[in-house]
Formats: sequence, structure tokens, C-alpha cells
Amino acid sequence: MKTRLFTLIVVLFLFSCNNDDDAAQNSEPTLIGPWSLVNVSGGFAGIDDDFEVGLITWDFNENFLEFTVTNNNTTNVIFDGLPSGTYNFQVLSTTGEDSQLVTETFSYEITTLTSSQLVLDEGIAFDGFLLTFSR
Repeated sequence: MKTRLFTLIVVLFLFSCNNDDDAAQNSEPTLIGPWSLVNVSGGFAGIDDDFEVGLITWDFNENFLEFTVTNNNTTNVIFDGLPSGTYNFQVLSTTGEDSQLVTETFSYEITTLTSSQLVLDEGIAFDGFLLTFSR
């Protein structure tokens, strides 16, 4: 009788365990995926233009190290990011915290990267632009 009870307890114990709570949780924000440009500010003229979510998107693809810009803006503004197209990119980090988004023709400092917000700074004093994206 004791061996049957012991066997039952062992079997119940084994079937009650699972390993899904031991899986590593990745809470690090990532650049990869689609972002909507929602605001451009700065420049010599001191602009501050808001855009509707989804009007201008940048979609980063980690596998090909490229991003696709879809710019459907028809409003006459001084600057609305990049024209539609596909651009190669890489992220360079000089320290553990400072990162740069670099392509063949331009470079932006990544000043903010969370799961829902991305802020890119041209880093040009007085006439550079600050681009704010959201997911």
C-alpha cells in the first residue's frame, strides 16, 4: 500500500511540473519591426509637425539589415523623414548606451528606444531634426 501511495505521489509531482515559467523573458526593446513617424521637430526654422500614425512608416528587417520606408505624406512640410524606399542600415554603439543608426548617406543618434517609442536625432546643432516614432 505504501509503494502505491508513493508511486501515485511521484507521478502527480512529475505531471504537475512544467518548464514554461523557466523560459527567458526578453524585455529588451528592439528596433526591429514597423515604426510610425509621429513627429518631426527642430531644424533652423524650429518646426514641430505631427503626423497621423501609419502615414509614414519605417519597417526594420533584422535578417537583411535593411528598412523599408513608406512615406504617404502629401502635406507640404519642410521635412518628413525619408522618401519611400529601402535602405541598408546598421546600429553602431560606441559605449554601452550611445547608439547610432547608420546608412550609406546619413546617421541618426538613437536617443530613446523603448517598446513603444523611438527617437532619432540628426545630431546637427541648430538645424538638425528630431524624429519621434511610435508602435
